Amino acid sequence: MWLIAIDEAGYGPKLGPLVVAASAWRCSQEGERADSSRCETSVDQMTPDPFRVLGEPVRVGRTTVRVDDSKQVFRGGILAPLHAAVSVAHHACGHNEVSLAERLPTLLPMDYQNLCEVAWLKDIGGRQGEPIEFAATSDTADAREQWSRCQWRLVDVAARVVDAATFNRFCNGDAEHSPRGNKSDLLGETSLRLASLLIDQVTASSQTADRQTVDAENDEPVELYFDRHGGRRYYTGVIQSVFGTEPVRVIHESKTQSVYATEYQGRSLRLHFTVKGDRFIPVALSSLHAKYLRELAMASFNAFFRAEVERTNADRKSASSGQESSASEFRPTAGYPVDADRFIETIRPTMQRLGIEDQQLIRSR
Repeated sequence: MWLIAIDEAGYGPKLGPLVVAASAWRCSQEGERADSSRCETSVDQMTPDPFRVLGEPVRVGRTTVRVDDSKQVFRGGILAPLHAAVSVAHHACGHNEVSLAERLPTLLPMDYQNLCEVAWLKDIGGRQGEPIEFAATSDTADAREQWSRCQWRLVDVAARVVDAATFNRFCNGDAEHSPRGNKSDLLGETSLRLASLLIDQVTASSQTADRQTVDAENDEPVELYFDRHGGRRYYTGVIQSVFGTEPVRVIHESKTQSVYATEYQGRSLRLHFTVKGDRFIPVALSSLHAKYLRELAMASFNAFFRAEVERTNADRKSASSGQESSASEFRPTAGYPVDADRFIETIRPTMQRLGIEDQQLIRSR
C-alpha cells in the first residue's frame, strides 16, 4: 500500500509564495496491503500509531529532531530543526545531493524553471557560491535508524512553490487550468496535482527497481491525507478534475473530515481531508518541508529587496545632493497582510525603479 501526505505553508500571506509539499510512503508489511476501500480503519486512526517512532525526539548533530506539526517545531524563527528534519528525510529517501540547490530541480519539478526566473525567489537554495548544505549523513544516521523501525518507509518528497504571478493568473482566470477565481480552488488543484505527480513518480521508480513485482503492484492501493483546506468541506469536483474520468464516491463529509474514493490508473484511491490533519505524522513531515521552503523563499525575498531598497535610497540621496532623504528604513517581512502593506509602501519606489508590477509580487487574494 502507498500513502501520500500533503500540507501547505503560506496560504494566508499577501507576499511570498504558496508552498505545498507531499511525502510518499510505502508499507513494508504485506499484511497492511489490503484494499483501502475495504479497510475499516484508515491509517491515521490506527492504534497504536504506526508512525509514532518518527514523533520521538532524536539528535541530528547539535539539533533535536521530531516530526510534528511545523507550528510546534518552528518556534522563535529558528530554522535549524526544520533543516535537520528535511536533511533526515533527504537521506532516508536515498538522495545523495549535498546541497538544496542541487536537489531543487527534482524536489520542485513543476516550478523550478519558473523560480529561476523570479529575481526575488531564485536564491531559495542559497546565494551563488553559498549553497545551503544538508546535514551530513553521519549526523542523520541515528535518526534514520530510528525512522527505519517504522513499518512505513519514506520513499520520496516533492513540492510546489507557487509565486505571486502564478497565483494571480489562476485566481484571475488566466491559468492553464480553468480557474474558479479563488485561492481555495488553487490550493485544492495544486495539492492534488502534486499528489498525482508523486504517485506517478514513486510507483514508476518502484516498478523499474523490481520488474518481477510489476503486475502485483499495478493495483496496489493509495491512501492520500490532507490537512483540510481552510473551511472547505466538499472536494468531489476538484478530485474529478485532477484524477480523471472515474467516478468519485463520497464516503462521508462532516465538520471534521471529508473522505472520498476513486480510481487512478487502475489503482484504488482513498482521499482524506481532515481538520488539524497535520497531527498525522506523514502530513506533519510534509508540513515541515513546506514551512522550510517557505521560510527560505522569504529569506531570498527579503535579501533581494533589502539590497534593491539600499540602491534606491542611495540614488535618492545622490539626487538630493546630499540633503536629508525621506527614504524608509528597510525591515523584512513575513508577508502577512498588515505587515505586507507596510512593506509594500517601503519598497514601492524600488518596484517603480525596477519595473515590477503589482501582479508580479502582490497576491490578489
